[in-house]
Amino acid sequence: MFNMFNMFRILPSKLFIFKQITFVIIFLFLGLAFLNNADSEAYGFSYKNFDKTVNKYRQEGNPNANVTVILYSDYQCPWCRKFEEKDLPYIIKDYVKTGKILMEYRDFPLTLIHPYAFKAAEYADCAAPQGKYLQIRSLLYRRQNNWSTVGDLYYFLKTHAKGTINLKKLESCVKSGLPERLIKSNMAAGTRLMVTGTPTLFIYRGLILYKKLVGYRPYPQINKILKNAVK
Repeated sequence: MFNMFNMFRILPSKLFIFKQITFVIIFLFLGLAFLNNADSEAYGFSYKNFDKTVNKYRQEGNPNANVTVILYSDYQCPWCRKFEEKDLPYIIKDYVKTGKILMEYRDFPLTLIHPYAFKAAEYADCAAPQGKYLQIRSLLYRRQNNWSTVGDLYYFLKTHAKGTINLKKLESCVKSGLPERLIKSNMAAGTRLMVTGTPTLFIYRGLILYKKLVGYRPYPQINKILKNAVK
């Protein structure tokens, strides 16, 4: 027979268990937040300063140019590598070095098909505080075949970038969690802009989007668009 008295005896017990579970969840959340913050502080950068530093070194060209080109790319993407090697140098030569445009780089690792692209982006972004972002970025694309099959980025950089960058500081930065947070922010921004593949170029005139180019495009095609954009 149902007994009201027994029900009121059981309810406090269940409420106690619920409170205990809630306490454990909150404790774990705060603990993870503390550990991530502790790693960041141990590295010596706040997220705000890290974000500002990385984005500073992710830019090339004239900050006052009327045309800004934002490139979303993936370090393990073969089409991105082709663009970086065959076409980007002409954009740099004809438009960046001449002050006609501002070039900005963003991370958009396609993690479902490129398992090491996210980690590569972390190491590239962590090279920025040492002023080596562009060098490491270029190295990762040039020697994509050397690291993309195994994914040991630290060993790769130890082999190919030793002497040009402080590897201890680089590794400390990667472990701090700061680049992970920044890259996820880039990916979220790219998703909102409906980036569906890499490379993707956004060409802005002032604050207005002039052209969006999805996928690999050869320089002659991009050159025609940029010529009209900078007029």
